[in-house]
Amino acid sequence: MGKQNKSFVRSANFQGLLVLSLVTTIGAFVLMNNEKPPQYIVRPVQVQPTQSVAPEWRAALENQILNPATAEPTQEIPTVEYVAPPTVSYEIPSTVQVFDVQDVEASPFPSSTPYPTLEVPATPIEYRGATPVPSPEGIQQDFSDSTAIAQYAPPLEQIPLSLQPNDHFYMSRPVDASANNESLFYYPYGGVGQVFRVHHGLDIPNPIGERVLAAASGTVVWAASTAQDIKEGSLEIYVAYGNVVVIEHDFNIGGKPVYSLYAHMSAILVEKGQRVDIGQVIGLVGETGFVTGPHVHFEVRVGVNSYWETRNPLLWMAPYINHGVVAGRVVDGNGRFIDNAIIQINRGGRRIDSTTTYIQPKQPGVARWHIVPDDNWQENFALGDVPEGEYQIVALVDNQRYTQTLTVRASMVNFVEFVVGPSAPATPIPLDSGEGTEGS
Repeated sequence: MGKQNKSFVRSANFQGLLVLSLVTTIGAFVLMNNEKPPQYIVRPVQVQPTQSVAPEWRAALENQILNPATAEPTQEIPTVEYVAPPTVSYEIPSTVQVFDVQDVEASPFPSSTPYPTLEVPATPIEYRGATPVPSPEGIQQDFSDSTAIAQYAPPLEQIPLSLQPNDHFYMSRPVDASANNESLFYYPYGGVGQVFRVHHGLDIPNPIGERVLAAASGTVVWAASTAQDIKEGSLEIYVAYGNVVVIEHDFNIGGKPVYSLYAHMSAILVEKGQRVDIGQVIGLVGETGFVTGPHVHFEVRVGVNSYWETRNPLLWMAPYINHGVVAGRVVDGNGRFIDNAIIQINRGGRRIDSTTTYIQPKQPGVARWHIVPDDNWQENFALGDVPEGEYQIVALVDNQRYTQTLTVRASMVNFVEFVVGPSAPATPIPLDSGEGTEGS
């Protein structure tokens, strides 16, 4: 009995030690897990920087990026030889030279006659248009306002445009909207005459170097200057044009070929025989030939590539959006054109624009003429870029005032006719012997 008790006591003691050991181990494990990690304070230490060397692979990669083995493709720009304007000496004549406009062998720009300089009138001149530019006729407009120069013209209608059978707006402007693409209002097509030669085109003034654009697609048939008047077949080029390009276009009218001419350029950027697209740069604005200021002289020739077969470009160039063209004729009781009548467009009692009827247009029964009316319209005046709306069209003839109301519709020619005075015998109109010899 005593041995059993001793054995039981030893077993109980052993179990107690085992439990105590297990509790102690668990407590130690808990204490170890709850112990806070040591905190370290990082102090910046100033050290001397060392020069690192980039690995070879990095240098090789950078070299390939900066100097690629295959060059990027670039657009090849054709080089065109600059054609310098000719140097020609002129003698000042004692009298104005008059020549027969029907004699195609005689140049309308005689090389012995200098280009006259227009004297600046004493009275102020009102200029039309948002972009003031130097005038090609000797009157200098204010060119100091850079904000006005930077203004853009309104966008043009899309071409070809022909909303009615007689319309043929097949051309764009020879200068884009980022520059001045409006012609001089005081030297219109078919006008002036006594001080300057009757105008066979439009003058669009801009600073030297402004881009000149092809008004329509076609083939260049002349791209050069000349020291003498040239006649190659029907093509007529005169010294007065300076650097000039002529394009024969891809379309015709009534079976007749259509040409456009661009004169007085400072540089020619195309060559004879080259195909050009509408809007392609063909040269730069200049003042070569017989001029007194930088501009591009723009002609449209129909049927025959001749100075005597031009048409009014206003009836060929697309007008601005929401604008139309006003054209018409002023005739006597026999239906014969009346020359140099004043035409005004009024709105709300104010004059919006003005021009004159053509001086000696070609007409039946007249052997001599300066210019040819449009084949479709047979007009003797035209005004371009008139905003749509209602206007009073006024014709001033022999101190008489004739008025008609006209609603101008956009994107088309708006035609009006004035029949003034009694019928008169049909007699040929003589050539104005007081005509001068101004430039193109």
